[in-house]
Amino acid sequence: MKSTIRCLVHPTEDIQRVEVAIENLLGPITLSRTELDEYTELYSTEINKTHFAILRQSVYDKRIINAVRVRLLKNLDEFTTFAFFDKQTAYAGKLRLIDNNHEDPPLGSIEIRLDFKSESLFEEFLDWFSPRTKDGRIIS
Repeated sequence: MKSTIRCLVHPTEDIQRVEVAIENLLGPITLSRTELDEYTELYSTEINKTHFAILRQSVYDKRIINAVRVRLLKNLDEFTTFAFFDKQTAYAGKLRLIDNNHEDPPLGSIEIRLDFKSESLFEEFLDWFSPRTKDGRIIS
């Protein structure tokens, strides 16, 4: 699996605060910067299973396992999927999954993109990260 995190930083935002928001989602992570015309983009391709375990625990704690699963499946194209998380909420140490078809938070979002080599690798990750649920309980 290849994974990328990316987040645009608006000129009115403090880059260090956006870095904190990203680290609140994934734990300590090395971020790179690209200066664009009006924005700075923070990104990393060095996301590992430890980072995903931190995010996974937040998904479980927030009890949004099924919502995350649905979003990853809806955004699936071939072997690539993605999810957006609210940047402002992440800065506050909380987790909010964004419905990328209907929401656009004022400060933007943090995008996590996942590329898999096969459908079976995607399904294996999905079953680990956001397994099937019924009545709020994980089912085997």
